[in-house]
Amino acid sequence: MSAAIGFSLTIGSGIARRAAREQPAPPQPPHTITGNAKDIVQTALAALGTPYEWGGTAENGFDCSGLIQYAYARHGIRLPRMSRDQAHSGSLVTPVVEALHPGDILLFSAQPGGGVTHVGMYVGEQTFIHSSNTGVKLSRLEPHDSDGGWWLTRLVGARRIVE
Repeated sequence: MSAAIGFSLTIGSGIARRAAREQPAPPQPPHTITGNAKDIVQTALAALGTPYEWGGTAENGFDCSGLIQYAYARHGIRLPRMSRDQAHSGSLVTPVVEALHPGDILLFSAQPGGGVTHVGMYVGEQTFIHSSNTGVKLSRLEPHDSDGGWWLTRLVGARRIVE
């Protein structure tokens, strides 16, 4: 009886080792970037009017970071899901407003000195796209514009993902 138990364990161990060796490698993330900043901006702009959905990452609804992640992902660039994590992607843009290029991620804080709570994408001409509580829309970064002045006071940084 003890031989049967030993035999059973030996067979089981051999199967487990063989199965571990035969596992296919997990798929690798794409390394090919299929678009430039202009293409990424166009992808984001195509989402104008899409409803806001908390946690949304697809055409039926976006939150702010979901929109940014989606636009870049369509061109082979993986970004973190959360705005606070996207704030560490790419390279720092400085001085923030003067050096912005289309496609740069804009970082906003709801409270002065607070952490990043909102992101948008610069599209050019002091304008950015983002998903707010009213859905995906364009806003301005103009100090003389009531909406733009509000956003400028909350702009805490920008990150460049593609040149």
